[in-house]
Amino acid sequence: MMVEQVGEYNEAVIPKAPLVAELPRPPDQAALVQAVWEKPRHGFVKANCDGAWLVQTNTGAFGLVIRDFVGWMMQARGQGDLRYGSALTVEVDAIRAMLIACQQGGFARIMVESDSLIAIQMVKGERLVDAEVDGLIFNIQAMTREFQEVIFFPAPRSCNQAAHEVASFVSRNGGIHHWDFI
Repeated sequence: MMVEQVGEYNEAVIPKAPLVAELPRPPDQAALVQAVWEKPRHGFVKANCDGAWLVQTNTGAFGLVIRDFVGWMMQARGQGDLRYGSALTVEVDAIRAMLIACQQGGFARIMVESDSLIAIQMVKGERLVDAEVDGLIFNIQAMTREFQEVIFFPAPRSCNQAAHEVASFVSRNGGIHHWDFI
């Protein structure tokens, strides 16, 4: 079972062709210096999440990866074959799914990273919330009160690569996937 999980996880993180529709992202400011994923502060877990959406079929998927303060992967999850009306909706739903996974995992202090600046700004109350994601944002904000501490960060794609690859994998393969302690 563990060997199958490792093989499936490795398949998920091997880069594939980019998805057709992704939220527009401004170019990274530090284009000369590639940003790299950093470990969370001691006592925190870092929860990276990403969404993938295909405009042709209005289907999407999300992927998430949770790592401890040493940088060890605690778990990765993804779900595909979901119906969404936009890339923004799947990105926000990925954040919501991440918080659910953190609740289920018993994590109390979380640093959440997403490469969707718009979604992070809406969750933090720094941007007007679009009507299509209003209910999801409300749910996310309510869920954050159930943790000791939740910090939301926008991340460049290079720092969110593992979650992106999981989202791409489940987008291609569909279904629900879960990997623990790899």
